Amino acid sequence: MPNYTAVLNEEIARIARKEVRTAVEPLSAKIIEQKKKLSAQSKVIADLEKKVNILEELLGFEDIIDISDITEEEVLKSRITPKYIASLRSKNELSRNDMALLLDVNPNSIYLWENGKSTPRNDAKAKLIKMKKMGKRGVKQLLDEIFI
Repeated sequence: MPNYTAVLNEEIARIARKEVRTAVEPLSAKIIEQKKKLSAQSKVIADLEKKVNILEELLGFEDIIDISDITEEEVLKSRITPKYIASLRSKNELSRNDMALLLDVNPNSIYLWENGKSTPRNDAKAKLIKMKKMGKRGVKQLLDEIFI
């Protein structure tokens, strides 16, 4: 006598595979289409980034604060606290927008740093260290050069 349960289970599995295949085929086609679009967009973005870099070189864009004399070790040893950032900003009489412009960051980043909700990256830390070394007169001079 044949095992009806085994035959029935095989038939159910076959029908289930068929149903899954019919449900997945349109999705897999869409996935392939989306991957192609993503690849094309990635190429466009890479081309645009190259063009921006070329334009920045031609126009002479560079960091406002030169951090070439700040060592990596100095950045890693520095203790940049929220209070330090706030006091540096107030000592130099800078608004958040002005400080963000000098550090080449978003003004909201300054707010988050001062409230301890985030910490500056190493390049911004180096610029903060350089700002402290420059003093108030040097910082004001940089701002005047920017707005001329």
